[in-house]
Amino acid sequence: MKNITVLKVLTVAIMFSASAQQMDFRVSEGISESQRLIEVAYKAGGREKSPYHFEKARAYRDLSVLFASEMEEISSKIFAIKSMNSASKSIEGSAELDKLSEPELPPNRGKPTIDLKAIYANLQKIREEKAFSCAPKELANAEAYYEGLIHELLKERPKASLVQSLYDSFLSNYLLAKEKVEVAKKQSLVCYTGKVELPVAQAEPQEPVVQKPVEPKEEPAKVEEPLMVRARIHFDFNKADIKKEYIPLLKEVAKILKENPNINLRIEGYTDDIGTKAYNQKLALRRAMAVKNFLVKEGIKPERIQVVGFGKERYIAENTTPIGRLTNRRAEFIVIQVPTQ
Repeated sequence: MKNITVLKVLTVAIMFSASAQQMDFRVSEGISESQRLIEVAYKAGGREKSPYHFEKARAYRDLSVLFASEMEEISSKIFAIKSMNSASKSIEGSAELDKLSEPELPPNRGKPTIDLKAIYANLQKIREEKAFSCAPKELANAEAYYEGLIHELLKERPKASLVQSLYDSFLSNYLLAKEKVEVAKKQSLVCYTGKVELPVAQAEPQEPVVQKPVEPKEEPAKVEEPLMVRARIHFDFNKADIKKEYIPLLKEVAKILKENPNINLRIEGYTDDIGTKAYNQKLALRRAMAVKNFLVKEGIKPERIQVVGFGKERYIAENTTPIGRLTNRRAEFIVIQVPTQ
């Protein structure tokens, strides 16, 4: 049994608002962390153990960069989280396909210019045709850009140029995957048939072989790497309501928690120095509870999540400027239990 531990830490800092400069820093931070974990996965043999998940980690990272270039902070963070999760799966050597999301656009959006249902059906078909074995890299890229396409089309005002770019990337990877599957099927390749045919040769007399004593093999070293996701969402001043534009980000956090049932969290709430200590203590707890309640509604068991409000404590920035106070209004998710095998 594989003796691999991947320490996954989800840190979500919740603040009120931020300047464009701060956004650039936060987005680049997420991209850098996803790239770091991809490098860890590479050194741990993730590319060979699970090429599908390793390539998907890279594709999600590229999507994170693409959305960042469009000044889409939330979108960039979502795909950075996806990248880190896929990199962790490649380290673990996962041999399972990711669940493919069905396209569900709002009914009042009108008919999309791109037939998402046809794309979904085509992806399902090549998955059934063993693209996971015969074209894992191309399949991973096609699925990642398909997810990016759905994500953009779900927005109230999708960017036409970005939609076209995502579709073009999906299509090129899908056609490559389809071609590889068709070749594997036609030539009865091992990746498609699952059968290895060995050449039959006549036995020749051989000299007796003296067997050397077998040395005990060393157990593979554990891989313990933190997966740190700093995804910041914003609250209105003196409020603890989660704004709708940040729901996709929290849904992605919930998805990771569902895929890793042994992870438990402690949510710590904080405030700036405006207001009384008693009031800020309650406000910090309300913000932490708002996020916990959202995760519970998404199917996470409440006993997996602890909450605490620190209020006017543990500042990470000076409270002498509006930006500093915004930085201090946050809640952090901290892992308190992880898988040991």
